[in-house]
Amino acid sequence: MSEETNPQNNEPTYLQVFSSGTGKQLNSNALEGAEPRFELEKIAVQCSTYAEGHHFHWIPIFRYSEPRLKIKARWLEEDKFEIITGSHTVIWRHHDPERLKAALAQAKPEDIKRTQGRPWIFIETGNGAYAFNCADEEMVPCVTPTESK
Repeated sequence: MSEETNPQNNEPTYLQVFSSGTGKQLNSNALEGAEPRFELEKIAVQCSTYAEGHHFHWIPIFRYSEPRLKIKARWLEEDKFEIITGSHTVIWRHHDPERLKAALAQAKPEDIKRTQGRPWIFIETGNGAYAFNCADEEMVPCVTPTESK
């Protein structure tokens, strides 16, 4: 059940607004003029890959990003992050580890979540959430826009 169809949920609802330039999905607080607790720079890694561990396409974000579970996440090395959900620990990878590390460093612990059943991390900012499409195994290499033509 999504937040939009759950009348008992008092949390902000996520809107069908996703910026591929910032990797952020806005929530209903943005409509009310809420200021974000932090902002990340626009996505710097030049990659046009939509595979696991790379970029999101907006359709899966809107269809499959609920429910979200609180997690603990920390950078290990290179592109690897340790993700702890309850007593379960996994290693996920992301093609832009510096951006994910920056978001984790600025977030409140309770604002770091994952999608149940998918290696997706969402870091809430007050007016939305930065989305990170992670991989739970080796990633395909980044493809730059000039390579994909």
